[in-house]
Amino acid sequence: MKRYWCISTSFENWKICKKNNIWGMDARYYITIKEFLKEGDQAVVYTHGGKFVAVIEFVGNWFYEGKDIGWTKGKRKYLFPYRIKFKILHETKNPPIISYSTIEEGDEARWVNPNLIDDISFIADKGKTWNQYLQVSIIRITKEDFDVICNAIRKS
Repeated sequence: MKRYWCISTSFENWKICKKNNIWGMDARYYITIKEFLKEGDQAVVYTHGGKFVAVIEFVGNWFYEGKDIGWTKGKRKYLFPYRIKFKILHETKNPPIISYSTIEEGDEARWVNPNLIDDISFIADKGKTWNQYLQVSIIRITKEDFDVICNAIRKS
């Protein structure tokens, strides 16, 4: 059964991923990569700053590799040794941007900034803390959310 994911990284780490066609995660994601992430699964790629930049498909089985390929976490080098190869299905140079769409005024919600965030369900918080859902390296999403984001990437 194919699964759909949203993977999240910095723009600099994404360039390294693309150059090597490898997605890497640390030990916190060991069970996810071992038990749930499979060849043929697809993902939308989110880079920090509110941008969906690509659609990928995972290829082959995951593997552990201790080779430093240049990734960083914060400002220091970081290994992300639990890895899986991928191929890019679509990439955009003008990525769709998401941001908060709702603010609180007293106890009331006000919809002030309609955007792509309003069309996807896995980000339930549409307020200013919306990006907490994308602080992780990988999160499973519905096929519907995947399709909405893919369409936005393809149209951009």
